[in-house]
Amino acid sequence: SAAAVAGGTVGPAVVGASATRKSSNGRGTEEEISMGVAAVRSATKRVPGYEEVKVEEGSEAGELFTRGGGDVRNRPKIKPSEQTKQLDPLRAAEEAKKKNAKQVNKRFADLHENGAWGGLSKWEKYGLCTLALGAIGAAIGLGITFSKSDESAPPEQTPQPTLSPTDVPTVSPTNSPTTSTNRETRGLELMTDASPVLSLPSTPEELRGAKSNPDSTPQEIAGEFVLYDDELRIPAEDPRFIERYALSVLYLSNGGCAEEWIDSTNWMSPSLDHCDNWFGVKCTLQGRVEEIILKQNFVSGKVPIELSQFGELRALDLSGNAMTGEVPGDLGGLYKLFSLQLQNNMLTGEFPFDELREGAIALDTLWIQENGGLSGEITEAYCTLSSITLDCANFEPQPTYVVDDTGVETTTTTFEQNCDTAVGTHPREYTCNFGTGVKIT
Repeated sequence: SAAAVAGGTVGPAVVGASATRKSSNGRGTEEEISMGVAAVRSATKRVPGYEEVKVEEGSEAGELFTRGGGDVRNRPKIKPSEQTKQLDPLRAAEEAKKKNAKQVNKRFADLHENGAWGGLSKWEKYGLCTLALGAIGAAIGLGITFSKSDESAPPEQTPQPTLSPTDVPTVSPTNSPTTSTNRETRGLELMTDASPVLSLPSTPEELRGAKSNPDSTPQEIAGEFVLYDDELRIPAEDPRFIERYALSVLYLSNGGCAEEWIDSTNWMSPSLDHCDNWFGVKCTLQGRVEEIILKQNFVSGKVPIELSQFGELRALDLSGNAMTGEVPGDLGGLYKLFSLQLQNNMLTGEFPFDELREGAIALDTLWIQENGGLSGEITEAYCTLSSITLDCANFEPQPTYVVDDTGVETTTTTFEQNCDTAVGTHPREYTCNFGTGVKIT
């Protein structure tokens, strides 16, 4: 055995084990055993990587043998502080659970664990039960008291119906409309307000057959159309109802019905909405008329007063036509009107500068030139517009061109000069169609 150890083929644990077995069997003396151990230790020292560790009595090096029977005396000494880090994971989790466990009052520990009262004394349990029973009894008593008071109260007497007649109708109203008379009656009222110059019939039924009567006015024919012939049947309270009536009046009174218009596509069509279907009419997304563009379309006659019914109208262009008469001051009701172009017509009379500017507060462009009989007095309220064109010789004060100190006529009109003095600004474009008038020296 000693020779085998010296050769490096047998480990110290094997030699120690065989030496121990020999001693237990009584086949060797204690002296022989001691000599064998000394020889093993001497041979082991010559094994590469061997390092002897002395184990003192009472040391904390642990057991001498591992589970596999190997000698652990040559292992490095493990400190107690490091041993705690090598605990089994399950044991570590259990320790953490105990450490973080919720602290429960000892008196209620059993109630917390299994729902049974354990920590309370007998008298404490009796006290809690007594309080609960008392609360239940009080609730029952209150219920009985209130029920008796209700029974003792005298019943309310039902008032007897009176036999005297009343003004209240006996038939209860219904949500459904009774007849179409409401739409027709209200529609006639709105049309009468839109056409104050003419007198429409007093009842809607009188409008029937107006289109076949040669003596009927354009307003009467238009009224019959929107009330009876129109397939759209727009409710009278809808703003589109009165706008459809005003467009029909424009068509009937300004040459459309006489087929004088160059283009009258879909006008007065009972099955088509006037928005984006009738030629020259543009509408908003809500179906309100915002543009009427009929320039150079041979529109004749006077500017109809019914045009003031377009509350959303922003552009009205009737230029290059054969329109006559005066411009109605009711156009001031177009408070959203942005551009008004009536140039190159045969309009006469005094232009309603004050009425138009007072109502059409959004007005930005005004072109009324080439109307030889049109006149008026332009005021400082028009100094803030962007573009104005008119026949300078026909308006007061005459906005003629200013002459400088050298006698040369400038491009600045007296109107622009007055605007700069009074308001501090003047129209970006102010054009005199005819540069005539008395020059200011």
